[in-house]
Amino acid sequence: MKTYTKVTLLILTVALGVTTWLATSWQSKQVDKMMGLMDVDRSGMLQTEEASPLMRLRFIELDSDGDGGIGRSEIAAYIRSSLFNVILRKWRARGLPVYPNNVEKESLQAALDEMVDVLELPGAVMLVGRNGVEGIRVRSGDFDANTVVSVASASKWVSSAVLMRLVEQGVLSLDAPLKRYIPELTGHWADTTLRQLLSHSSGASWGHAIENPPSMSYGEHVEQLIQIPVKNEPGVVFAYGGISMQIAGYAAERASGKRWSQLFDELVATPSEMEQSVYGHPFWHSPGTEIHSPNLAGGLYASGQDYFNFLTTLFPDETGRGLLAKGTIDQMESDLTSSLVQVVPGPRPDWFYGLGLWCEAPLEGRCMQVNSAGAFGTFPWVDRETGTYGVLVTLGSIAEVLPFALNLRRLAIELEG
Repeated sequence: MKTYTKVTLLILTVALGVTTWLATSWQSKQVDKMMGLMDVDRSGMLQTEEASPLMRLRFIELDSDGDGGIGRSEIAAYIRSSLFNVILRKWRARGLPVYPNNVEKESLQAALDEMVDVLELPGAVMLVGRNGVEGIRVRSGDFDANTVVSVASASKWVSSAVLMRLVEQGVLSLDAPLKRYIPELTGHWADTTLRQLLSHSSGASWGHAIENPPSMSYGEHVEQLIQIPVKNEPGVVFAYGGISMQIAGYAAERASGKRWSQLFDELVATPSEMEQSVYGHPFWHSPGTEIHSPNLAGGLYASGQDYFNFLTTLFPDETGRGLLAKGTIDQMESDLTSSLVQVVPGPRPDWFYGLGLWCEAPLEGRCMQVNSAGAFGTFPWVDRETGTYGVLVTLGSIAEVLPFALNLRRLAIELEG
């Protein structure tokens, strides 16, 4: 019995040691990755403007030694506390109803307040409309309709709208090879098309294209991206990420002779009255600092009002025309990836991809609901069956926010219907 106990204790000790070593090794790699990505001035310490949006919320707390920056040990503590908070919040939310069974809420406001409380968010705002007219506006915590945040991957919908307007104008073609616009391209990327780039079926490896410092030019950034090894031919696999859209934006600049910021302003921001919106970098952004290679897949900063205005323009006005023609929207809101090998699939098994947006549970290739969920909690959506649309803006983890966001959307559709 004693021998058995000793052997058991030895096994447990070894297992604990290995687990600790693996956890420490993983944590160290995460710290290296975060410092390499965010520490723009290579000072070995993150300043406020370099920290991610979620880290800025806790900057004073994370700066434990009060020296005005966040060092390696403080980043490690942030990683550990973030993991603990995820577990704690999931435990707190264990008794709450989740999608698709939550239909008992008496009001959208109560549901929004509950999300902010359970997830300990700084605030949230949700705007809802139907057929181009605003109907509902609710807020909770410190957020209102004009609070500007990094919308992360919700940028993809807006970026794709810019690109599709260029397609409508004949400046770009969905099915022309990229070498038409970037003649120096060779090999894999030369014959890849815009349609494949916007549907994440270009064969690009997974990645977010966010390793560029502010001073790097768009051309230099694309040159860096096309050097990343490509494992698949175009049109074979679906791999969600940011590389393809960054290359697509560069093709737009070359074809039009205009900077992305100018294209965004002329083609989408001005007609949609997105007055506070600007492209930058999803992790670090300082107003007034020019980003030479703005991140198209995740670098948009916008308010709930701005994004709602954008969604509103996707519905035709009295002339029958919206920001984009109906035929263009139909192309964007078509399932293009469910038949492909899912290398980096969507957040839910029945979500596939169109052109710049998620296509939910498609029916005969048509998306009845579409969205462009962002990593920091922004969740814009359109329900084509009812003509209802809306955007939820907050600052948290989409993994935690998404179940609540889906409940909020369901309730909003019922209220507007």
